[in-house]
Amino acid sequence: MSRVLLVNMPFASLRWPHLGLSLLKAAFSRQAIACDVAYFNFDFAEILGVEHYHWLADHFAFVLGGERLFAKHYFPDRLPSDAHYYREVLLPADPGMLAADYRALLDTARHIEPFLDACTAAVDWSRYDVVGFTSSFQQTMPSLCLAQRLKRLRPDIKIAFGGAACEGCMGPELLRKFPEIDYVFSGEADRTFSETVRGGIHEEHEGHKEREKREERERRCVGWESGMIDNLDELPYPDFDEYFARLARSPLSAEIDPLLVFETSRGCWWGKKCRCTFCGLNGDRLGFRSKTPDRTIDELRHLVDRYGIRRACAADNILDPRYFQSLLPMLKTAGLDLSMAFELKTNLSRQQVEILREAGLNAAQLGIESLSTPTLKLMGKGVTAIENLQTLRWFTEAGVAAQWNLLYGFPGEDPAEYARMAALLPSLYHLAPPQMAGRVRLDRFSPYFDKAEQYGIVNLRPHRAFRYVYPFSPDVLERLAYYFEYEYADGRDPLSYVQPVVEAVAAWQRLAGTVTLRYWDRPDGVLIVTDTRPGAQTFQRRLTGVERVVYLLCDTGRTLREIVGHVTATLGADRADESVVGKMLDAWISVRLMAHLDGRYLSLALRATSAVEPPAG
Repeated sequence: MSRVLLVNMPFASLRWPHLGLSLLKAAFSRQAIACDVAYFNFDFAEILGVEHYHWLADHFAFVLGGERLFAKHYFPDRLPSDAHYYREVLLPADPGMLAADYRALLDTARHIEPFLDACTAAVDWSRYDVVGFTSSFQQTMPSLCLAQRLKRLRPDIKIAFGGAACEGCMGPELLRKFPEIDYVFSGEADRTFSETVRGGIHEEHEGHKEREKREERERRCVGWESGMIDNLDELPYPDFDEYFARLARSPLSAEIDPLLVFETSRGCWWGKKCRCTFCGLNGDRLGFRSKTPDRTIDELRHLVDRYGIRRACAADNILDPRYFQSLLPMLKTAGLDLSMAFELKTNLSRQQVEILREAGLNAAQLGIESLSTPTLKLMGKGVTAIENLQTLRWFTEAGVAAQWNLLYGFPGEDPAEYARMAALLPSLYHLAPPQMAGRVRLDRFSPYFDKAEQYGIVNLRPHRAFRYVYPFSPDVLERLAYYFEYEYADGRDPLSYVQPVVEAVAAWQRLAGTVTLRYWDRPDGVLIVTDTRPGAQTFQRRLTGVERVVYLLCDTGRTLREIVGHVTATLGADRADESVVGKMLDAWISVRLMAHLDGRYLSLALRATSAVEPPAG
């Protein structure tokens, strides 16, 4: 029976174990196949230092900086020069890049060969018949460099690749262009990889010529159709033993605060209804499947008990909305004491945000993308700007670390929406700012990619960075690339109208955590609002009577008709003059206490916790 080694190369994160490899190891254990996992990403980080490693992994991800470092080793003298890479790729992506940063990137190349030497020497390769590489997060060229060495060292060893870089036509193209690879697993390999190994990926007693013929015949791509897992409860618990063992013996361990990683679902339930136009996640496999709540609780309890870590991040693309009635209340009472992060759609209620917080949510990746409803409709998000804004406010208020991006450059967007957005953003400086404001990326498998002309996208081509990683013809790069460049059929240049938004986001990021807009609803019927944002006309305001009633009502977006109806029902018709209420709302908008979007009014101040004494006044 074959023995398998699964390899996690740079530039995978150091903070958590690799979920895919951990599930594969557990699947092999079920088949009684010996399997180990090598976290060589730690070896490279120990050479470079944590800060430099994370800088390369994060800052150069979409310009393939890490891939190019290893590609220069794999393709000596076959790639364009570093000077061309700097001018054609790095500067357009980051015009403010410092010369020192560029030199630091180039200097990293001297560590590639010693790192590969160390990887080769670290393992007794004669123990393994199969070596599997995961290929995501700038791991393709690092993996190919080591695979090439392994084939030279042991020509009979079987090399398998899987991961995001092997989806669709990318996997077969890797197989065609890189002779080191024997097998590519496209999509979910939980079942297919172990079954392929168990079925005889390697035969011991063959003549040399017969083996060569069989090896050529066996070089193939295993598609996801045969491996998709319909019932996620059938998956084993992931085996993180080797990650935590590697972390424990690393000299970097004191600098790394580890997380557990888990999944409750695969696919995207929203994408099955209406796929977001820019989203390429899941390839062609959008079928949504989720684990039963009991299974999820049992798995989390197993991981907490085994590894003693109480911080966890879900790998799900989206939370199953049924969990608000099942899993999340169960987590509240399960006694796991877990702090968790999820990726979430933003059409939530305040009650659902509270359910998430009580279940242990302390961080969330929110699919906001825009604060313009017409732009959100263009991208098929299924939410409105007012929903995005109120959910962002509730998460900020609850102390949940909200991460999100503000995107622009959607085909057909109205430039006037960005002028309105730029005027709105200074009102929001007390909320969690976007991590970045950037032009929408065009990824393989997205509707923008599949139906480019239909969306007014022209001159679709692989991102220029791929030319600096692979010395292949344009048609080959077309099949290997995941990121693409493009122009607009109407000739627009988004930078001509988004700059005020980009500048407002930069100001927001600089102010993050230093200003506030908050209210206390006192028992005496006085609502106190304090404001320390730039441009605030007064530090404190007192709202009573109809003002208090309206401000509290607009915790969610309300139309003028709804507001007037509520005031009538609460205080009587004599207090509900529409013109008076309208003028009050307009006055609040002018001093940024209120937002008006999509014909709805939304209060912007954060509700203070009851533990905080209201200010005197």
